[in-house]
Amino acid sequence: MRIRATVATATAAALSAALAVTALAVPAAGADQDDSASTFSNIDVNHDWQDYTVGVDAATKRLIPISATVSDPQGIKSVTVELRRGDDAEKPDAVITAGANCHTTNAITSWCEGLLTANPKVNLHNNALAGLWYLSFIATDGEGNVTRGDGLYDLTSFARIKRTTYMSQTDANPEPVKKGQNLTVKARMTVASWATNTNVPLVGHQVLLQYRQGTSGPFKTVQKIKTDRNGWAAATVKATADGAYRYDFAGTNLTMPAAGFTDYVDVK
Repeated sequence: MRIRATVATATAAALSAALAVTALAVPAAGADQDDSASTFSNIDVNHDWQDYTVGVDAATKRLIPISATVSDPQGIKSVTVELRRGDDAEKPDAVITAGANCHTTNAITSWCEGLLTANPKVNLHNNALAGLWYLSFIATDGEGNVTRGDGLYDLTSFARIKRTTYMSQTDANPEPVKKGQNLTVKARMTVASWATNTNVPLVGHQVLLQYRQGTSGPFKTVQKIKTDRNGWAAATVKATADGAYRYDFAGTNLTMPAAGFTDYVDVK
């Protein structure tokens, strides 16, 4: 077996960008000389959902489908898919791997998909692991030569693994309310904690109080509020007409977005 020290390229299906592929070892002495590295194309992470984003709950494992078309002059024997958290490939913060299931397209090409398991009780045991994970493919050809395709320097080859957030039912009081009277509108935000395997208050994050007059049409932002130390958002507004209130959270680089269920208010 020879580990290739060559460069191959791949194209991400969603963004049509090049993937720099770098081997991690030099050829062993006396190994067969095969300089035709495997190539990786049509890369798909989580079916390209929301910029390769995956939300993981506090205590429930999540499968992440990752696939690519892999080609080699010697054919494809096997492929492993790897996600790595951390810039240092030698000392990553965490690694998630899975063997891919490959289907032969022709003598030199296979379509391969791996189902990687993100598990808060095993490999996502720390909230600091939320964020950008780098993607690699390790292909073994028909003669046992290995090519490692490492996407560290290509932002098309990654997954965003984020903590799931939750917004409670929006509650507006008093109900019914007289026109011109004050309404207090509340909702509570929590976020998955991978460290404790429970949902905890989402503290100090901006949420949007939104209002829609009547029963149809778009919601409009009324106020921007930060959640308190218990995850609550509360705002006071003037009741003007029948309509629905809700809170909306846009998410962050580490947390998923969430919108609360509406509370429809009758104004007398």
